[in-house]
Amino acid sequence: MIYGKNVTMGNIVVDGTTRITETDENYICMTIDYWPFNECSTIPCLWDGNASALNLNLSLPTLTKAVQAFKTLRIRVGGSLQDKLIYDVGSFKGNCPQFVRNSTAMFHISEGCLSMERWDDLNQFFNKTGAIVTFGLNALLGRQHTSGLRWEGEWNYTNAEAFIQYTIEKNYRINSWEFGNEMVGHNSIGVNITSAQYAKDLIKLREIIDRLYNNSQQKPLIAAPSAFFDASWYKDFVYGTGPGIVDILTHHIYNMGAGYDPKVIDNFLDPNYLSKESRDFQQLKNIVENNAPWYIDQLAMAALYNTKVYCRQTLVGGFYGILLPYILAPSPDYYGALLFHRLMGSGVLKVDNNVSFYLRTYAHCTKERSGVTMLFINLSNQTEFTIDIKNNTMNMGLPNKPSQREEYHLTPNNGLVRSSMVLLNGNLLKTTEDGDLPDLTPIYRDSNSSITVATWSIVFVVIPDFEAPACK
Repeated sequence: MIYGKNVTMGNIVVDGTTRITETDENYICMTIDYWPFNECSTIPCLWDGNASALNLNLSLPTLTKAVQAFKTLRIRVGGSLQDKLIYDVGSFKGNCPQFVRNSTAMFHISEGCLSMERWDDLNQFFNKTGAIVTFGLNALLGRQHTSGLRWEGEWNYTNAEAFIQYTIEKNYRINSWEFGNEMVGHNSIGVNITSAQYAKDLIKLREIIDRLYNNSQQKPLIAAPSAFFDASWYKDFVYGTGPGIVDILTHHIYNMGAGYDPKVIDNFLDPNYLSKESRDFQQLKNIVENNAPWYIDQLAMAALYNTKVYCRQTLVGGFYGILLPYILAPSPDYYGALLFHRLMGSGVLKVDNNVSFYLRTYAHCTKERSGVTMLFINLSNQTEFTIDIKNNTMNMGLPNKPSQREEYHLTPNNGLVRSSMVLLNGNLLKTTEDGDLPDLTPIYRDSNSSITVATWSIVFVVIPDFEAPACK
């Protein structure tokens, strides 16, 4: 025992011969949602503070610099209310109401409107920050509510078509158009349309995209169905749409439970609970191949199953904003995501970890550099780990010549796992009054020395001289 804590020693073996999967180079994504200022009927409400895409203060230095730090952060604009949003363009131009509470409407929110002036402002922000944009289209317009969650009828695509045309004329770059939000499948939210109708409408969207972007070198992709995963439904959906319609297969997970649930922290720290989602990732991977803390753990786990992009709900707003409410200062998850983005490359490597289930371990080719980057997440507050890395590539060990590795140790402030502040290598991370981010400076260790993973910590380790043929 050391300071009342256990110390467990062990070996982690990394297979650098082949990449088991690959992510997109820009793997990290954040959502900007639409929930209005007065969404909550009770106080306090973390959606308050103008966190909507319609009223978020895009000129705040903290917001701008937080996005710019990624250089190429993917931003998804959308969420539950995207299917109640009208675009103030074309035949729909005129009265442009804002979302307000309405006890008889779906989600208890009225229809809202995105003005083209606001769309211009958003795109100016995206251009300034280097964001890669996914925009969620309203896929409900034109349909009629019949009973229960069921909505029927043809999609009225004219508003979306006019909006896309405006976007093209303004030369705004959109990486992908998403079709609807959680409106299909067996676990849809608020509304449900049949898979046959949804597939038919996706084919129409494909025709619109192909026609409007006919002469463009930057034709956006189509993302769908943005639903909760159900293996049988997804299999039917992929088969029903056929090839060449959907470019990006998406699914939503809220496996940690509601953000306000007092038990959510227990889920974060339970390795068995965290691993449950791996079943869905594996099933979705199989469907695609056959037919076409913590948050950081979910990022790495998803990458193992050929997930190309992982989008966090949200950038700001709600109980799960990666920027803290009101002040928009970076949360601990933000710094973990930023380090993941900067250090973990697209090549995912196999790791053998027989040390402990509480020590989550992942390895990627290092981003834009040689070598391998390891990610360790210690879910235990009782056991510290001392780890030696082994390279099984041609029975090679780590280099015998003197070399150094980089280490980034993230630990909760004052040892409180619920803290909104985090330490990097023992130093508190805090932005300046002008919103400038602190330097994320590593410590250096001999590459052949053991790695210490403290209790309740996240550790990134960059090993530049790790011989991994898969990373060349």
